[in-house]
Amino acid sequence: MTGNAYFNSLNYSIANEDVAYELGICRQIKPKKILAICGSGARFLPLASTQPEKITALDLATQQLALADLRRSVMQHYPLQDYQRFLGYPPYSTGEFKAERAALFAELDIRPSTRSYFQELFRQINWEGLLYQGRWEQTFIGIPNKVRLLVGSAYDNIFQFETQDEQDRFFAEKLNDRVWCSVPAAVLMLMGNATFFNTVLYRGSFVRKNIPDSYFDFYSSAFKRLFANGLTRENFFLQICFLGRLQYPEGNPLEAHPDIYPKAQAALQAGTAIELVERDILSFAAKTQEKYDFVSLSNVPSYFSGAPESNYLQSLTRCLNRGALVVVRCYLRVPQGTDTSGFIDMSRDYDELAAKEKMQMYRIIVYKYIG
Repeated sequence: MTGNAYFNSLNYSIANEDVAYELGICRQIKPKKILAICGSGARFLPLASTQPEKITALDLATQQLALADLRRSVMQHYPLQDYQRFLGYPPYSTGEFKAERAALFAELDIRPSTRSYFQELFRQINWEGLLYQGRWEQTFIGIPNKVRLLVGSAYDNIFQFETQDEQDRFFAEKLNDRVWCSVPAAVLMLMGNATFFNTVLYRGSFVRKNIPDSYFDFYSSAFKRLFANGLTRENFFLQICFLGRLQYPEGNPLEAHPDIYPKAQAALQAGTAIELVERDILSFAAKTQEKYDFVSLSNVPSYFSGAPESNYLQSLTRCLNRGALVVVRCYLRVPQGTDTSGFIDMSRDYDELAAKEKMQMYRIIVYKYIG
């Protein structure tokens, strides 16, 4: 898998998941050791706010591990304002504070490989913030940017609502307006185009869909749930999809949230260890001597086929404590024929968290290991 071009670039610079779901579970079970897919780092660092002893983050892309190392260092040593400013989160932008960003970078306690990689990347982008440098972010911000050439700011007002009732009344009217819906429909047609994503983003590794809905129907239903279950301005994904950027601080992902960041920082300063490992989840599970209480697999199992699709849960058992929870996100594909012996499905216990999740692109399954 390491030879696949998809795993040899910076694919995510924010996150394509809302980690509030996993954080809600960790707040309940208080795991001592967490195993997670790394991504940009934003999908596991908020979990530190629950004060685990250790978080192990895995990825096949060295660039993603470097970005997580960078985030970890800034979070551990600098206040939230500096973290937001360094990355380019609202109320700041990626084009501001370039000199300050360079000065902070020079002070960071990071691995030599991390420093080398980002020294060159920052040089290329003239010390802009990193929020939109991932291929996933570049792909998604390109869609509304093209749409805005046609309609300008016609859809910016969907982010002005302060109550859910007000927002519901607006969309009840607008979603029945064929003219108003023409542009969101065009956006959905792009988002629901497998060829587009396979070519632009996934480089031939796009997940093989097995859910019954068409791509268009899948995304359309997801957006309707998003509009009905939370204010648009509080949703980072909707901001990216319709504005092409993050504009409203209240929608920042949890890593940059004022209620989460200080707790995660305090845990890192108090001794929560972050281990970054360049390895796939199955080979890691086969070799590690660690035992984990919580595992966050992202949507990795959606890409499995053959024996791994059938056996991935059984492969994990040697690194799980009894009672451990395993969270699986399924994007367009639900793993088939998976051997769940020794596990029970606990997903219904977390339906409330699933309803509030800010992307609604995943079916999320929670397995409990009972041995």
